[in-house]
Amino acid sequence: MGLLTSNPKIARLYDQVPEESLQRLRAFRQRYPMQTMTIGGRTWRFIDTREGESALFIPAGGTTIAEVSFASLSHFAQRYRVISPDYPPIDTMQEFLDGTLQLLDRLGVGSFTAMGGSYGGWMVQSLVRHCPERVHKAVITVIGPPNPENSRQLAKMMPLFRVVPMFLLRAMISRSFSRLESSDIDDPDLELLWALVKEAMYFRVKRGDLIAAMKRLVDQTENYSFASDDLKDWPGSMLMLFGSEDPSTPAEVRQAMRMLYPQAEMVVFEGGEHGIGLTHKQAYYAAIDAFLAG
Repeated sequence: MGLLTSNPKIARLYDQVPEESLQRLRAFRQRYPMQTMTIGGRTWRFIDTREGESALFIPAGGTTIAEVSFASLSHFAQRYRVISPDYPPIDTMQEFLDGTLQLLDRLGVGSFTAMGGSYGGWMVQSLVRHCPERVHKAVITVIGPPNPENSRQLAKMMPLFRVVPMFLLRAMISRSFSRLESSDIDDPDLELLWALVKEAMYFRVKRGDLIAAMKRLVDQTENYSFASDDLKDWPGSMLMLFGSEDPSTPAEVRQAMRMLYPQAEMVVFEGGEHGIGLTHKQAYYAAIDAFLAG
């Protein structure tokens, strides 16, 4: 079916990936090639599976690259029209939210479901507040509320991020994968995930992309508030998924999310950490599939 890339340095990242996994990635890239659209003078790169009556918008996680989640995108593309963008180097939530809606408008999407995990879950929490009339369902996984204290620390460190070696910036973004990489997970696509993450971090993501991702978080908490009555008139429904052992969402953070979204259904996977989509794959997908179909 051909090579994944003509770049030998990138190709070496996939040397240990089983051929069956490579075939799935090749098929995904062939069926859903990356598209581009200019919005507000910026180039948005995105995946649009095009098929399916209901639209499912999935912003990328902390790598800023949508394709890193290709296994999840493939799963949901069986039933829904999945639209998932990379993050352009946008500094403000307002530009991200407005750009998202312009993207969906041009693609002919009215109402939609928004689903985000980790960093993407922060984006979804702002998106559902920005256009509650268009988001009819929301799925948020492995993330807590936007965190003002963390954002203040990021703001203080921003001058350093502009000069610190790129490998340190990449390490910050990649650390949520490190515990999974050392764990004993029986998943045939695990090697493929690591290769995708490394390709994204070392060959596709620029310093400006990572700094913009952090600046959006600062802007999110400096200029937007989050309260339990924000969505009191929202007719939509929400599902939240967590791992009981995820260091980023301990019990007190999960309780904060329950208080912030009292209308939401919450599922906690016992023993799960940040990568519940891998360690609890069947139950994870089953919970989301049931929610989306309901």
